[in-house]
Amino acid sequence: MLTQFQGLSHRERAVLFPGAVPLYAMLSSVGFMRETSADYDWHGLRRGRTEFALFQYTLSGSGRLRVGGVEHEVGPGQAMLLQFPEANRYWLPTGQVWEFIYVSLNGSEVMRWWPDIVRGLGSLAVLAPDSEPVRCAARTVTAVLDGLSDPFAVSAEAYALVMALAAAARRPVEDALKAAAIERAISYAEVHFAAPIDVEALAAIAGLSRYHFTRLFTAHTGTSPAAWVIDRRIREAGKLLRVTEMTLKAIAASCGFRDVHTFGKTFRQRTGQSPGNYRRSGV
Repeated sequence: MLTQFQGLSHRERAVLFPGAVPLYAMLSSVGFMRETSADYDWHGLRRGRTEFALFQYTLSGSGRLRVGGVEHEVGPGQAMLLQFPEANRYWLPTGQVWEFIYVSLNGSEVMRWWPDIVRGLGSLAVLAPDSEPVRCAARTVTAVLDGLSDPFAVSAEAYALVMALAAAARRPVEDALKAAAIERAISYAEVHFAAPIDVEALAAIAGLSRYHFTRLFTAHTGTSPAAWVIDRRIREAGKLLRVTEMTLKAIAASCGFRDVHTFGKTFRQRTGQSPGNYRRSGV
């Protein structure tokens, strides 16, 4: 289905239904884009407070993605699976071309499934052009660009794409025993992210050596254990900055940073701005 986009000009469409009853799975925008400008640069904590998810599949050329503290090249056959607001950034380096289709999704069912999808496929997934998620995405983009406007039909397209991704994410990355071990470590880290926690401790919880745990964890989540913990802390800190009046010192302590300086430095590295500026910006 992807051949239909060859030769097309840049096309996007926002999907807005003023006054409509919110549905459990919806689209906010879709498009086919051929980016050539280095002005194409998106930061995941500067896109407002509303939660949404992004599926973006590269057709040709390449861009860059930073997520979990790791930078990746995003080439043909790779899909970015991102959530917002979150500490990520993707951009087009100077002199490059990036051609892709994208689908932005929201709704309670989308956001309920999205962490499981990213956990199973990673934030940067390799998907064959004829895989079901890519076929669903291409069909959705085509339908909406061609004028699909009924809210319930649009919702059905969104839900179909999420279910295709969920099904792909459930296919084991490693055998079931090792996957269960990684999940134990993730569950522990999800609850105790603010406590002193290191890779050795998580590996012990999983019952694996540090080397094998790091390798399997990275394959399972798309990021290293240490980067995952830092990203979890930054995500919680961003939430507290948005919705509370807690001091930076209190936020740093509650999110597992040893002091305000370390918190500020790490937050700036991950988000591109200081905690104070992030709070004052209102995003």
